Amino acid sequence: MIRRIDHIKNFGVYRDFYWPKNLSDFKQFNLIYGWNYSGKTTLSRVFRCFERKNLHPDFPCAEVRLLADNGNSHSFLDLQTTPVFRVFNSDFIAENLSFVEGSAAPILVFGADDIAKQEELQAKKTERDMLHLDITSNQQKKETKEEDIEKALTRYARDHIKVPLALLNYDKRRFEPRVNTCKEKPDEYLLDTNTIDRYISVYRSKDEKPSLNRKVSKLTSISELISITASLLARTVTASEPIQRLKENPTIERWVNDGLQIHDDEAVCQFCGHLLPRDLLDQLEGHFSAEYKSLMGDLVNLGRTIEEAMKEKIPLDHRNDFYPELVERFVVEESSLNNTLSERLCALQALERLVRAKQTKAFDVIELPMFDDPDDQIAAKIEAINNVIDSHNQRTIAFEKNRNEALLALEKHFAAYFVIEERYNETKKEVETLELNIDNQSKKLCELEAEIEKLERDLSDAAKGSERINELLSAYFGKNDLRVTVSSEKRFQIVRGTNVAKNLSEGERTAIAFAYFITRVQDGQQPLAETRIFIDDPISSLDANHLFNTYALIKTQLSGCCQLFLSTHSFEFFNLIREWAVDDEKNKKDYALWKKWGVVLVTRMDDGEAVLEPIPKELLKFKSEYHFLFSTLYQFDNSATGDYTSLLSLPNVVRRFMEAFGGIMIPLSIGLKGKMDRIFPDEVVREKVWKFINNYSHNTTITRSLTIPDMSECKLVVRSCLNAIQNWNSDYYLDLVKEVES
Repeated sequence: MIRRIDHIKNFGVYRDFYWPKNLSDFKQFNLIYGWNYSGKTTLSRVFRCFERKNLHPDFPCAEVRLLADNGNSHSFLDLQTTPVFRVFNSDFIAENLSFVEGSAAPILVFGADDIAKQEELQAKKTERDMLHLDITSNQQKKETKEEDIEKALTRYARDHIKVPLALLNYDKRRFEPRVNTCKEKPDEYLLDTNTIDRYISVYRSKDEKPSLNRKVSKLTSISELISITASLLARTVTASEPIQRLKENPTIERWVNDGLQIHDDEAVCQFCGHLLPRDLLDQLEGHFSAEYKSLMGDLVNLGRTIEEAMKEKIPLDHRNDFYPELVERFVVEESSLNNTLSERLCALQALERLVRAKQTKAFDVIELPMFDDPDDQIAAKIEAINNVIDSHNQRTIAFEKNRNEALLALEKHFAAYFVIEERYNETKKEVETLELNIDNQSKKLCELEAEIEKLERDLSDAAKGSERINELLSAYFGKNDLRVTVSSEKRFQIVRGTNVAKNLSEGERTAIAFAYFITRVQDGQQPLAETRIFIDDPISSLDANHLFNTYALIKTQLSGCCQLFLSTHSFEFFNLIREWAVDDEKNKKDYALWKKWGVVLVTRMDDGEAVLEPIPKELLKFKSEYHFLFSTLYQFDNSATGDYTSLLSLPNVVRRFMEAFGGIMIPLSIGLKGKMDRIFPDEVVREKVWKFINNYSHNTTITRSLTIPDMSECKLVVRSCLNAIQNWNSDYYLDLVKEVES
């Protein structure tokens, strides 16, 4: 059991609390009394942190230490080893029940025969949680290793290939396949520094030249021209009436022949302008026969052909179009070809001269001298130039091939270097192992989920939890109007009749929440005898009948727990629990000798900090809060200097006592404000008392906790209230005084 709260620091109103020396230790049953805003709910939140094994999000720097009866201590520094706690407070209600939707989280209730299965279920859930952690851890390791590989691939591709070789689109997508190629035997692909530099130089080279077209000779055949010329030179013509002077003078003969063509159908000489002799044209026709004209026409055509052949050329590339090492070779072959072409031109010129000579000697045979045919030589020279062009084109093809080979060699070198330096194979193997582990763990997780699901089906289901809650609700209300059902989603639904209950009163909400809590405590997952229970204000908004029902449920359902803490602001509920404590103790009036019960008061000090104190004897003495409130005011009034420790709570005491007094003496439903003029006839006194109790007792802002009523003001207001009671009925006042002084 928890014997005491050694200290609480930085937890709401418990800024620096230490267990008072004059305060007895906690017992098995503990009653904690205090008015609203005194610190009871905050204290329950301290215990709930131990239940949930988590720090409160609003107080992450809080320090708490509990001392147990076995000498152990439990603190926020090690929440995982704390004993079992169950806490009922507003946080528990908000977390588990939705009164807006009329729903609540389901509860599984276990029987004694299910304990073994429950232990097995818990073990499998623990194993499942560990598997989840292992899978998450392995997944993170795998992703980290894969990310490291990806980053390294990107870095190597950029720093060793893309930037040095100016390959703008090169990235890890092109680099990784090389890594996979080299990963088995990376040493075989490594290069020395000189080779790397040479390959880089080859790849960076910019002297590539375009490919060139091979040359083809389209020259007119010299042999054919020689043959035609020889044939024409051997031809002769005969005239029917040859003119001797023309035969003897070929130049004049050719001139006359040309002029004859001009004078067809002419009567006047186109040279001198005189009439042509009548028989001149006939004489000339007799000299220039059709055979003569045919020969002359063939010679003219041959001459034209030779002239065209003389103009023919073979287009060659410029020397700068070739790679430097081929220029000299090209120039030699070009010169040789040009020489041969010059010889060909000379042959053509000679043929042309022979043709012109034949035109003047149509009646004679002219011998054709010997000619060397240069056609074969020209073809050989062109082929020699084509060989140079072929070498050039091969160099161009080889240039790109050499660059590609250099790039591939560099890629493989750095890929192999990457495999070695980045432990690529080892990392890939580790990733594969992690993937295999994740697969196996995932399969095991699926198996565990199925086993857990089966165990949960075998164990008692949520219906038992709803039945138990309904039993408790029936005990609360004495009817089955409000009950809990299990929805298709296995959640609890709060229904009234057949409809989901949403407009619940505060009393109904409190009753449902407390029934839900008791069922949760009794779900069988933890033995009640090992459970420490803290119940914070379980009777909010309940009428007197339900207050007794709550008391009865706590006593009958939870008294078997390891330790019980009950906090309340209701004096009626305080009296019920006090009577339970008195019945349990042999020394019914000597609180200091109680063995099973401890009673503690929670109060707020003048600085707003909450503390735990021994319960005032008046609270144990009186059976009504009314007497206690009067005793507080009476003792404060009779104190010579006033009780500074009660200043913070005094406005609340005045308000509550005057409300009770007004309710007894003036049984009208008009509230205290409507009764003030009858209780305090003097308008000035009435206004002062009303302002005092209204401003100080209802203000719950942070400013309120820092504002302390003035002592003289308190003394004046308390004396005014006591005077009002005495003036109302002096005998009644004396009876109250006698009761509190006895």
